[in-house]
Amino acid sequence: MKKLYLTLLIFALSLAYCSASSYAAILKNPFSKQSNNKQSKQKQTKIQSESVIQDNTLKAKAIYLELEGDNVEYDHEKNLYITYGMSVAHIVDQDAHLEADSIIYYGDDQHIEATGNIKITRQNIVTVGESFKFDVTSNKYLLTRPHTTLSGAVIKARTVSSTSGDRIEYEKGRLKLSEPIRIAQGFGVRRRPRTFYSFKNSVTSRKKPSWNEIPQKQRYKVTAEKIVYDSEKKINNLTIYGARVHFKNFSIPASPKFTTTVSSDPDVRSAPLLAPILGTQGALGGFAVGPRFNFNLTDYHILSLSPFGQIGSEGEFGFGEKIGFYGPSTILEGAYGSLKDRFVGQFRQKFGNKTEFRAAYNKYLDNGFLGSTLAKLNVELVDRRKIKLPFTETGLNFRTAGSWAQSDQGILPSRYKDFLKDAGNPKDFENSAFKFEEQISAISKPIFKFGNEKYNTALRLKTQNAFRAYSTGDLQGIFTGGPLFDNKIGPLSFELGYNQGFVKGKSPLFYDQYIQGMQSVLLDGDIKLHEWVTLGGYGTYNIKAAELIERQFRAKVGPKDFKMLVNWDALRQQTQFGLNFLFGEPVDFEKFLIITSQDKTSGI
Repeated sequence: MKKLYLTLLIFALSLAYCSASSYAAILKNPFSKQSNNKQSKQKQTKIQSESVIQDNTLKAKAIYLELEGDNVEYDHEKNLYITYGMSVAHIVDQDAHLEADSIIYYGDDQHIEATGNIKITRQNIVTVGESFKFDVTSNKYLLTRPHTTLSGAVIKARTVSSTSGDRIEYEKGRLKLSEPIRIAQGFGVRRRPRTFYSFKNSVTSRKKPSWNEIPQKQRYKVTAEKIVYDSEKKINNLTIYGARVHFKNFSIPASPKFTTTVSSDPDVRSAPLLAPILGTQGALGGFAVGPRFNFNLTDYHILSLSPFGQIGSEGEFGFGEKIGFYGPSTILEGAYGSLKDRFVGQFRQKFGNKTEFRAAYNKYLDNGFLGSTLAKLNVELVDRRKIKLPFTETGLNFRTAGSWAQSDQGILPSRYKDFLKDAGNPKDFENSAFKFEEQISAISKPIFKFGNEKYNTALRLKTQNAFRAYSTGDLQGIFTGGPLFDNKIGPLSFELGYNQGFVKGKSPLFYDQYIQGMQSVLLDGDIKLHEWVTLGGYGTYNIKAAELIERQFRAKVGPKDFKMLVNWDALRQQTQFGLNFLFGEPVDFEKFLIITSQDKTSGI
């Protein structure tokens, strides 16, 4: 979700609880009425558990319990089983194990006690503690000083117990993540422009985060009065009550109550009911600001409604509305803005991980190494493949696309429009055409590299090429290549490259002219002014025309693990905002409950 503002805390807990429902079943109804009058001193004893209804007839066989130890004894007078040394209680039907130095089963009042080196294991989830007591008749148990290892987290608490309604309740504990998680990612992981430097940063930011990215000195501590996880819900299943963030000399409330979604299912979709909408929206014009309301239609699909205001470049105002439908493989968006009296929309449908059908109206679409392009109408099928080559960084990349597009010069920013006119002959432009395109690109591994961690440089080679065929009979080939110097000089990291291009043939469509020129220089980099402030940008300079083509400016503001991001694309007049947040700090809680949806107990 992954995903969110003060949900920062919420999502930080997500990996810990996505497997918590499995733990809740460790001791769910392990025994019913017990009837066994046979004495045993074997190392293994099987007890068949049965339920008895009011007429004292047997209702049904329930669960087999196996008690195993170095010594197993049965006291006939007290009606109890006692195991000593390496004792194990195996609930056969649930494949759950309780290990302890000693386990005692009391037949008269039907409860189990265990002491010494207690370990409960089920579905690879392990909980250890000091003492354990389970009441068979009430289905309640108590484990003191539990230490639970979940998938991605560890919970330590004073006690863990079951309550009515099969709830699992931890008291006065701490949750610590096994590894930090990345809560949200903004424009910083965008794939364009695809210079090696920005691509390298993109790959890094999508990798699993490490503790090296979290400040070693903890600046704050997070606490919560109560955390509730509903193990039977797929969405809106985690609620935090009374969260606070504690700094050195003061603390602030984070949220009195916040509900979000925790799931290990990558197809589950969830979003906060209310979120902001910021930035430019396709070709609507101006800057959009407004609320975004999100509603789950199913566990996997979200409907979003976003009324917004518009601010033009010269201070003029407008209004608009955006509606979106989002699913695991489907995106459908439509919007209107009064500033330009214009509609935009897009439909995207994925087929597996490599193929996508997309249709866009007045909407910027990624066009491989040629950057984002804007046609009035574009209907396209795109397939991406990769062949591994030993001397390349990312292999030989293929992007195959077949499309029908309709151009409109009026929807483009004026400077972008001028560059496109200079790159082609307006007399030859067609209003619409079918196009087949194959892009092939590769970046070599370093030809040489030297330096240390703070000061280094490396030389790589890059080639990016496109082959195009149009329904008008036109053919075009775009061939580019050149060296890239990847450099780090203290706080400054940048890539400097030279691109030699060759274009054969022409494109009849206005929006997809090649504007970079036959000879160009590119610069992409960041300078870290302070731990909290990093400024950067990207630009290409057409040597023959002696002018800048691409111009993008970006800023990252905030501490090491919490960055607010903004990017301004001057050529396309587009602004993006984002968030990149890492979380790894432990969370102290008063209560943490695992419940089921059927639990109607008050106070939740």
